[in-house]
Amino acid sequence: MYTYEKKVLFSDINASSRMSVWSILNSMQDCVNINSESIGRGIDYMLEKKRTWFAISWNIEIKKFPKMFDDITVKTWPYDFSSTMGFRNVIITDSDGNDILCADSIWTLMDMNTGKPTRIEDEDCKGYDLEEKYPMEPMGRKIKLPAEFELMDTVKVRKADIDYNGHMSNGQYIQIADEYMPMDADIERIRVEYKSQAKYKEELDIYMSVEDKRYVIKIVGKEDGSIKAVVEFTVR
Repeated sequence: MYTYEKKVLFSDINASSRMSVWSILNSMQDCVNINSESIGRGIDYMLEKKRTWFAISWNIEIKKFPKMFDDITVKTWPYDFSSTMGFRNVIITDSDGNDILCADSIWTLMDMNTGKPTRIEDEDCKGYDLEEKYPMEPMGRKIKLPAEFELMDTVKVRKADIDYNGHMSNGQYIQIADEYMPMDADIERIRVEYKSQAKYKEELDIYMSVEDKRYVIKIVGKEDGSIKAVVEFTVR
């Protein structure tokens, strides 16, 4: 298990002084990346090998939102590898040691030259210690799409949205989706399914469907109609 300590700062919060949903995901992904860096499998290693990990899905349970200046601990560990995919938990605990945010995530190892999944070799997972899977309600990787959506907006991918892989970073999809949620929404679960990569200056159509306590936001490439990501928020 890899852990790091973090204080929730002004830049992490939203209008309610709680940690924003995209800051939560970014903190979780930071922990994953620091874990990889700590065992010599970070960005430099991946660039040298022309391989990179892409997130396929996140399932995040929110028991309590951290607030500004709270001290939190972020923990992560892989619990399984298949031929091309890695499975990983990320947990955030409060200063009393309570698990307040729990995530299950699936990643695929990609060949940067072909843009396709590639087999995980022993060298790729060397140094990662497998631990037991965290007990969470199984939700599956794919998000069931409602029959009808409403077009909410069209946005353009900004330079600030792009990560080192050359496409829009994972947290930005949640930030975009959260824009269309009610200000007072009390979110208890976030699921994200990543389908294809949004590139710099690409225009994205944002669709939303609301079913009882379930908000589903579909982010679609305006030009080719490809689904980039689906974000599902469940409220209490």
